[in-house]
Order: sequence, then C-alpha cells, then structure tokens
Amino acid sequence: MDIKSLNVRKVLILLIATIGNVMDVPAQVKTTDSTFIENSRPIIYVVNKTNINAQDREWITNYLIPQLEALGDRGIVLGRATASPEGPTPNNVRLARSRRASMDALLSKFGININRIRYDVVPEDYPLLLTLMQMEHDKQLPVVEAYVRKYHGKGKPLKAALKRHDRGRLWKYLLKKYFPQLRAVRIMPIDERLVDTIPLPEANLIHAELPFPKPHIYVEMPLPEPDPVIEERRELLSIKTNLLYDFAYMPGYNRFCPIPNVGIEYYPLHGHFTYGASFEGSWWQNYSKHKYFQLRNYQLHTRYYLRSGETGFKGFFVSAYAHAYLYNICFGEKRGWEGEGWGAGVGLGWAIPLGRSKHWRLDIGLQAGFLNTRYDPYQWLCPIDPDYDKEQYYYKWYGEAKDFRKRKHIYNWMGPTRLEISLSYDLLYRRNHKKGVSFRSKEKTRRAYEE
Repeated sequence: MDIKSLNVRKVLILLIATIGNVMDVPAQVKTTDSTFIENSRPIIYVVNKTNINAQDREWITNYLIPQLEALGDRGIVLGRATASPEGPTPNNVRLARSRRASMDALLSKFGININRIRYDVVPEDYPLLLTLMQMEHDKQLPVVEAYVRKYHGKGKPLKAALKRHDRGRLWKYLLKKYFPQLRAVRIMPIDERLVDTIPLPEANLIHAELPFPKPHIYVEMPLPEPDPVIEERRELLSIKTNLLYDFAYMPGYNRFCPIPNVGIEYYPLHGHFTYGASFEGSWWQNYSKHKYFQLRNYQLHTRYYLRSGETGFKGFFVSAYAHAYLYNICFGEKRGWEGEGWGAGVGLGWAIPLGRSKHWRLDIGLQAGFLNTRYDPYQWLCPIDPDYDKEQYYYKWYGEAKDFRKRKHIYNWMGPTRLEISLSYDLLYRRNHKKGVSFRSKEKTRRAYEE
C-alpha cells in the first residue's frame, strides 16, 4: 500500500471520529438529507436499465472498498435505490429493486457482507426530488411540494397533476433536470453509529417533510462523467396514404380503380390531441362504355391518443371528423349518380410503430357517423352546346339562374363511413435539444446529466 493511500485512510478515520464527537443521535444521517446527497456517490443507470457501467465499477474498486476498510468493523454502505417517476409504477418498482440487487451482487464480489449494506428502496422518489430541488433553491419547489402533499405521494394522480401543470412545461423541466439523478443507486461509506436506524418502507411510494440542512460530512469522491443518454427526436408532421384506397376495386367498373389519396397529421409537443386533414380524388373514365368513377373528398379530423404525446403518439386513439365531397359515378348509360354531400362522425383506431426508427407507422381505424347527399341520375352526355342538348347538366349550366334545376334526390346514411389501413411517415421532426424542426430522421442528441 502506497503512502498516498495511507494518508487518505488516516484523513478519513480522523474525519469520521471528529464527526462522531459532534453529531448526536437526532443528527444521524438519513438518505433524504442534504448531507447524504452531497457526499454520496450516485451510480447512474441508463433509462430502463440495471447494468453498472465500467466507470462506476472502477470507482467502487478504487475508492469505496478502501474507505470501508479504513472504517473497519463500523464501516457500512448507506444507500438509496431509486427510479425516475416518468415510467409505469410497476416497472419503476422492478427497476429500483433490480438496481439494488445489481449493486449488492457487485459488492459481494469484494467480500462485503450483506449485513453491512443499508438501503432505502423508493421506486418513485418524490422526497429525494424535493430535497434535490431544495438544495438547488429551485423556484418550482413550492409548486412540486404542494402537489406531493396534496396527493400524499400517490403515483398516478400525482404524475397526472404534474403533467397538466403549465401545459406540461413543469413536467418537461423535471424530466430534463432532475429525473436523470433519480435513475440511480446512491451509496456512501459511513460509520454505522451515524446512520438513522429507521429504514423507509421498501417499494412503496412515500412522502416526507422537507429535511433541514445538516452538518456536511465531506468525503472526497470524484464523480466521472456519466454516459450520455441517447434520445430520438419527436414527430412533428407526418404524411400518410390509405392503402385500402390505393388498391381499391370498383365492382360496377369491374376493375381496380385506385383512389389517389394523401393525408397529413400534426403532433403537438404536449398533450393527447393531434390534428389532421386528408384528400381523396379519383378520375377514372371510359367514354366508349359510359363508365365513370370520379370523386373528390375533403376531410378534417382530430385524434385523442390515450397515451400522452410525451412518449410519442402511438397505441389506441379515438377521433372526430367532418368532410365534404362531390362525385360522378356511372356504370352504364342508364345506371349512374352525380351529386354532392357532407358528413361527420367519430372513429377509433390503433397506431403501430414500424421498425426501430419508429418514424414509420401503420394506422388502423374505423369511422362511423352521419352522411347526407343530394344527387341526380348521371348524365353521361355533357351539354357542351346548350342549343344542341337541352338537358340541364349540374356542373356546366349555361342558362339563367331562375331556370336552374336543383338536385331532385336526397339520401341519408347512418353507420360505418370509412375503413382505414394507412401507412404513415414522419416528414418533419421536432428537435429535443433545441428549437426547430428537421427532415433528417437519424439525428440523435446527447444529453448530459445536470448535477
């Protein structure tokens, strides 16, 4: 053992002894104390992962184990295993417990007895969040504290309230600044006499009074740069086509008559709603057989996704729509219709991400509602010369307004109006790291943890 290591041990032992003389039982360290947070080492985990990286393993080998040896029989590991709150609560419970287990397994390899490891396991750690905000003198602290106290740390309604506040800006702020620090196991070597012996209940959501500042126990623990978290950018505007229209077959025409169609959908930064529009337009005609299939349909719609757009718009959705259309459909000289109409209704569907990029989606949906149309039998011979053909053709009327003949027939429909199997691609993307949009789908950003 070199001289430098001996000096470190002497300083540490002296420090612990000094603290033991000045701290009484009420001042024992808790894992929510600023004392613990400032002097513990956070072992940071990647989102939804439980593996300990190489840098943290090196720190445990070179710093933690020698400090425990310096403390001797009184040396224990004080820790707090947590997960960030943005995911589902059952998964957060699993992550917190698994991260503790990964740390226990690693320390056991160095001969550390399990009885020398004292943990609080808190999957959705709002007390720690409040402590971190208090140490930063964060202006948002009173707001977050009020919500935590109002909902008594209950995960689902508490997260919903935080997400709603200020149109999602508060949640986005917490997600960026504090949540990375909660994806961790914080550990600290300490004299067991200085540890609060009342553990927190494992795997339960809790709330607590904000801790008051405690005397600082400073043990130099250099923190390595954490591994960056890779984030893919969010969708902004997608373009789509209904595959059922692209391969449409018209029975009366006795052939495939694809209906050219295009749709767009806009995805806001926050919330559950999206907004879209679509157009369909076919122009099939066979003059020799007097067959025509001509259609123009314009639709506006909005969707409500059950999953928040914070994680991307996918899964189950409900929708509302309105549309207007005109058509000329004729299957022979004596069988055809021409007219205009409108409709409105509701729908439901499912958005399925395709591929690893998640910028391709398959939308499966069904719409139902009310449809109204006014129509006449189709006039396959257009009156280009009104003196030659006295028929009053609706779209090419050359006579006086008083002689104009309105549609004679009305048809109403209540029921299914549209079946959709659409292929969607995110044409525009929203950058996560700065304002603006981009056409590039492969751009990824590096996000550093804020300490």
